[in-house]
Amino acid sequence: MKNLNLVGKKVPKLCCALCFVLCAGVAEPIGSNEEIIADYFYKLNADPKNPKKKINHSKGFCASGEFIPNEAAASRFNIPLLTQKGEVKARFSLGGGNEKQSDNSKVRAMALKIDSNGEQWEMAMTNARVTFSKNATEFIKFFDLQLQQKNKSLTAEQIAAERAKVASFVNFSKEVGSLPITPSFANNAYHSVHAYFFEEKNGKKPLAARFSFVPKSGVLALNEEELKKLGDSFLEKNFKKEVKKAPIEFELELELANAKDDLKNTSALWMGEHKKIPLGTLKISKFEGYGCNKEVFMPGVLPSGILEPKDDIFELRNSVYAITFGRRQ
Repeated sequence: MKNLNLVGKKVPKLCCALCFVLCAGVAEPIGSNEEIIADYFYKLNADPKNPKKKINHSKGFCASGEFIPNEAAASRFNIPLLTQKGEVKARFSLGGGNEKQSDNSKVRAMALKIDSNGEQWEMAMTNARVTFSKNATEFIKFFDLQLQQKNKSLTAEQIAAERAKVASFVNFSKEVGSLPITPSFANNAYHSVHAYFFEEKNGKKPLAARFSFVPKSGVLALNEEELKKLGDSFLEKNFKKEVKKAPIEFELELELANAKDDLKNTSALWMGEHKKIPLGTLKISKFEGYGCNKEVFMPGVLPSGILEPKDDIFELRNSVYAITFGRRQ
């Protein structure tokens, strides 16, 4: 386990699946829903010629940098990670598992490992503010429809009709449809989708909040003419050019939940005005190749003072990540 850098970290109970897979070396079911979802990932995205490749978040590359906490946040929250500057390992990628997909796709992903003051925080985010499901049943149905689309066992009209029956699918489709196609990973905001609980030093009830990394360079959209000039592979090339000039910067901010916000539904947007609290600045300064593609970024690795979400997707995600990581070894 030490080579996974999980020693001493806070992880949800389902992450025990990772140890079971790697240490026992057997294919016993760990949890029916988790195994079914992992199987769908492989049915949809596996490459028989390369069984160890990642089966989601394709065309990934690695980067490094630092996280500089906000002094006011460090004073307010009981989170030791916020008390001093931290080292950052990052992975940027596209959504989906097709290594040949165009960079013209809308979904971008950023995964992070922040190490500061003896504490670790790992995250796996995309530029979509919601997920396509709020529980395991919807997760499986979403993938099953994707597989039927791939196998052409249902017509496009039939699949569209099935997706229209599930509010989570509709919400996610609208969210992805609203996303711009950006010229750079630096021009997207990346979101947690889960509501975490942040402990304050005043001893009051922890604050429920989602968090986002907001780009200092702004969210930019390419028009059709600009897209044609860029071709199908431009994100990595643009990233390398940008970090040679200056660090790519994001502001990490909390979006505090209002009283009526659903903390357990990761497929629903929070509507209306919300109070924001800045936590610090992320600076990505160096391209680091592709070694991180062999790693796993576990959302369940949390620093002291940040408590796990209470939705039905959080532990499910962590367990599926653990299973698929185990299969890649």
